[in-house]
Amino acid sequence: MKRTIITLTVVIAALVLAIVLGSPKAQTFNSSAAIAAPAPAPMAVPMPNRCPNIHEAIRALESAERDLHEARHDFCGRRAEAMRTVHEAIEQLRGAEGCDKCR
Repeated sequence: MKRTIITLTVVIAALVLAIVLGSPKAQTFNSSAAIAAPAPAPMAVPMPNRCPNIHEAIRALESAERDLHEARHDFCGRRAEAMRTVHEAIEQLRGAEGCDKCR
């Protein structure tokens, strides 16, 4: 059962990562303007109002990441790659969660 949950979580993470990476890229900007502009103050990512599924997915992936980290076996050699992929998916979702459309 635990193996099924982890496998499902990794598959979901891979799909989310593919969706996020497939989205249009940000426009390029003039690097001199970026240097002249003051750096914005770091902000905590607010709880999403319009995207509760993204927030829930982050929590599920964090739980899966803990399970992978604390496991006593390597999931048939897939543990390290799964941990990397889950971590990347969490970071991508945190970025999506901070999007103006999710606030």
